[in-house]
Amino acid sequence: MTESIQTPTPSSGNARAIGLVHPVDLVVTLIILSGVSYLFYETTTFAEVAPMFAQNIQPSMYPQILLIIIGALAVFLPFEHILLTRKGKDIDKERRDSIPRLTLFTMAFLIAIVAAAETLGILLTMIAISLIMPRLWGQKKIVPILMFATVFPVLVVLLFSKVLSVYFDPGLFGVAL
Repeated sequence: MTESIQTPTPSSGNARAIGLVHPVDLVVTLIILSGVSYLFYETTTFAEVAPMFAQNIQPSMYPQILLIIIGALAVFLPFEHILLTRKGKDIDKERRDSIPRLTLFTMAFLIAIVAAAETLGILLTMIAISLIMPRLWGQKKIVPILMFATVFPVLVVLLFSKVLSVYFDPGLFGVAL
C-alpha cells in the first residue's frame, strides 16, 4: 500500500495568491511602477550637457538606469510567492501582524528630513540622519553615535565634493565643506 505524504500549503487568509499572481504584491508592484514611471519622466526633463562636458554620460542616464533596474525587479514581486511556497514558506505570515510603530516613526522622520533637506543642506541633513536614526532604533551608546554622525557625513561629502567634483547645495545655513 502506498502512502502519500501531504505537505500543507501555506495559507494566508484573504490575501491568498490567485493563480500565479499574489494580489497584495501586485498592488505594491503597480505603486512602484507608477513611481518609477513618474521619476523616469522627470529625468527626461533634465538639461542636456554638451558632449565635451558630459564625460560619456548625460545627467539623465544614471537615474534612468537605476529606475529601469528597480522597475525590472518590481515586476517579479507578484510571482515571488511561487518560489517561497515551493520552499515551504508562507509569504503572508508576517503580513498578518500590524506595522511596528518603529517603522512608522522611521518613515515619518525620513519624510520630514527629506522635506527639510533643501533648507539644511546635504551636510546637516546627513548629520541629522546619522544622529537620530541610531537613537530611534535603540542604540544607547552616545559616543559611537557622535563619532559616526561627525566622521561619516564629513567623509562622504569630502569624497563626493572634492574627489568626484559633485556640487552639493549648502542650504540656507551655508554649511558646506
